[in-house]
Amino acid sequence: MPSLVKRIFVHNFGIKLISLLLAIGLWLVVARSPMAEVVMSVPIVFQHVPERLEVKSADFNEVQILVRGPERLVNRLRPVDVSAHVDLSKVGEGSRTFDLSPNNARVPQGLEVLQVSPMRVTVMMEGTGGR
Repeated sequence: MPSLVKRIFVHNFGIKLISLLLAIGLWLVVARSPMAEVVMSVPIVFQHVPERLEVKSADFNEVQILVRGPERLVNRLRPVDVSAHVDLSKVGEGSRTFDLSPNNARVPQGLEVLQVSPMRVTVMMEGTGGR
């Protein structure tokens, strides 16, 4: 048994040590990637608009989203990768104000939404006239 343990740990010790150090170094480079933040202007996507209703107007059509994540991911981020969604499934005719939060934003995996600005949007819904 001691010869087996000795052979596993001592045989080619230099190569094993170099492999271990390279693995640790690679892990440190990947895991300790510097963090970065970016603000992106993206359109608001109105989802689940009820039948016979349409969005007549909204305070604004775009929001500013503050995104944070590893620098390598943030540098590759494009505006089409980020979006803000508002669910209109439970609205009726008239004016309705929605709170906007990081939960309304969609970003690629590995990134985090810190802030959405402005924090509210007012939407005016109107009937389509039975089209």
